[in-house]
This record gives sequence, C-alpha cells and structure tokens, in this order.
Amino acid sequence: MTEHLIRLSPAEYINQVGILKKLPEIIKQHGYQNPVVLTDTTVREIIPDYLPDNFLDNYPPSLFSGNATKKEIKRLTELLKGYDLILAFGGGQLMDTAKVVADNLRIALINIPTLPSNCAALTTKSILYSEQGHEMIGAHRQSQAVTMVLLEPKLLQNAPEPYVLSGIGDTLAKFYEIRLRLTDDKLDLVTAAISRQYLDICRDEILKVGDYRELDRTQLINFLDTIFLIAASVDGLANLDGRSVLAHAFYNAYMKYQTGKKKTHGEVVALGNLFQLHLEGNQVELLKELEDYHQRIGLPLTIKDIYLDSQYLEDMANYIAQPDNIRVQTIFPNINSQEILSALEKLEI
Repeated sequence: MTEHLIRLSPAEYINQVGILKKLPEIIKQHGYQNPVVLTDTTVREIIPDYLPDNFLDNYPPSLFSGNATKKEIKRLTELLKGYDLILAFGGGQLMDTAKVVADNLRIALINIPTLPSNCAALTTKSILYSEQGHEMIGAHRQSQAVTMVLLEPKLLQNAPEPYVLSGIGDTLAKFYEIRLRLTDDKLDLVTAAISRQYLDICRDEILKVGDYRELDRTQLINFLDTIFLIAASVDGLANLDGRSVLAHAFYNAYMKYQTGKKKTHGEVVALGNLFQLHLEGNQVELLKELEDYHQRIGLPLTIKDIYLDSQYLEDMANYIAQPDNIRVQTIFPNINSQEILSALEKLEI
C-alpha cells in the first residue's frame, strides 16, 4: 500500500457568476491588509469587465513573464515580499508559479483562473519548465494549501476555444490514464474508492458536453466543477495512485521535441489518451468512444493535428521508455521503445 497521505486544497472554493465583483468584500472579511495582483499583459486587458470599478487602479498588477521557471519564481518571490495576499489571475503556468511564490513567502493565495484549461489552480503541486519554456524539468509540492479559488463562470465560458478543449482533454485523462492505477484491487480504502468515483465523473460529465457555449447555468457549473474541483481532488485523495501515466508522458516528450508551432497542454494530452489506449491493446470500445468524442468536438486524432512530424516519433519513444520514467514504468514495467513507437505510429493514420 502506498503512503496514506491526503492533501486538501483549496481551503475555500467558489464557482459563482459575479463572484469577482465581491473581491473587496472578500479581502476585507479575511483581514488582508496588503494584497497584490499577479497577472500577465493579456489577462490584464480581459478581467476589468468582471471586477469592481477601478479595482486594478487600487491594486496595480505585478506582471508574470509567461513561464513557470525557477528564475521567474525567484524573481517574483523577491518582488512580492511585504504583501500578505497574492490575487493570481491567469492560466496554468501562472497558477503554478503563484503557488510556489506564496509558499516561499508564507502568505495567502487566491487563485482566479481565467482559462478552464487544467486544474492547476487548486492543487498543491506545480510543474516547472526549462528557461526556454519547452521542457518539463521537475515538480514542486507546496507545504500549504491554496487559500481560495474563485471561478467566474462567464469569464471561463468565454475563453478561447483551444483552452476549453485543453481543459476537456486534461480532465478526460484523469479517467483514461489513472484508471490503470486505481484498479479494483486498490479500492479497499474509502479514499481510493472515492478517487475512482471521481475518475468516472471526469469521464461521464465531460463526455456529455458538446458545444460548451450552449451550456445552461447548471450544466456550466457542473462542467467547470469537473475540470477544476473534481479533477484536482484526485491528486489530493489518491496521492501516488493519482499520478498521470502515458498521456502526460506523451505531452512531456512532445514538448521536448516539438520546437515549432504547438497545441495546448490538454489538446496534446488528449491525443496522449489515445496513444495510451493503443499501447494497452484490446481497448476497442474505449478507443471508439474517445475517437468519436474527439471527432465531435474537435480534439486531435492524429499527430498532424498537433503539428507533429513523424520524424520525431522514434526520439519520443526512446524518451518515454527511459528506465527512470517512474510514471510509465510503474504501470508498464520494462516497456521498450519499439512497443511505444508502434503505438505512436498508430496516431499517424
């Protein structure tokens, strides 16, 4: 049995239309004296419509460089000394950076995701990238939970389509990847059983969604809760049995070798879900289910859909097959690069 460690984050979570208009009230109620806004130049132009009048005049933003790197974390840790709360507006890499900075400074953090592209806003883990922003170089586990996460459904529903598709692909991976860890023989603990139920919810709720712009109020809340709250809870409840497998290994290899135009994290992971099913073999029903859904909503079906040239497949196979790739080796022990390459080549068709 793996270590029975449970991580609960965030301390508070609100998914409600108009919640950002209440930020001054939330800041006052929680007793924060010196908050700072952290965002990027793109998001800074989008969020004023959802905020109280003059909010960004009262709290002038500090700007994120765009990549979750050790250098950027060091810069922001120094820059944001003296504040007692970070209000982080942005996407996954900004959320991951803000979590480490708040942890370093031992201050509160309110994450306000502006893209429904992943569940990074809620978890206590950050993925770090090389200074070029292309290759994952490690992960950082925070010692404190995120203080609060605020979702403005209308802001998220109006996000650019690739980022909505990213959230869909990344959330589906909770089921298609992690079901190989949370198998029936590991469900003796109630927390593991709940985690497995959460995997099923990630699949069932997302596969209901066609045109996300047409979702009614309840459907939209459920859609966003699935992408953020349910998906993130798998990491908190399942611990090591909630780790990703081949779809994210596929993404990491893609980021290492794809140097040109790229698709979003979750769109690549979505294709990685198909890759894992091909490698498993004998998953005809699951493959058909997922391929049909990809076709219906516009997720990738082939490597051409993510701008990947077949010349990189052998290098990617060797990278994924490395013996120290624990996420892969714990589920596919002694997998070799030729087996991986054969599965990758099925994504060329």
